[in-house]
Amino acid sequence: MKSLRIDVSDCKYVDDVYGRLLAILDAPEWHGHNLDALWDSITSDINGLLPPYCIEVVGYKDVPEPVSALLSRIKAVFEEAQKDENIRVQLRFG
Repeated sequence: MKSLRIDVSDCKYVDDVYGRLLAILDAPEWHGHNLDALWDSITSDINGLLPPYCIEVVGYKDVPEPVSALLSRIKAVFEEAQKDENIRVQLRFG
């Protein structure tokens, strides 16, 4: 399983998180900044990064509440993809 790390310590807005995450996923430029688009991309083959992989999120402890809430929802999307679609993707907080 490929391991990657994303640092969100200076993310002030949810779009900052999407920008970092989509870059690490090597998502296409037209990828939307929402959870439905994220689901579609991690359960298909549109990203340059293909499963299996694990993304470790660091620097999350002092981010604004909207960013923290989004990170929790993104983690849930990854967990759902792993459980429901049997796709080997993980997002964890380190």
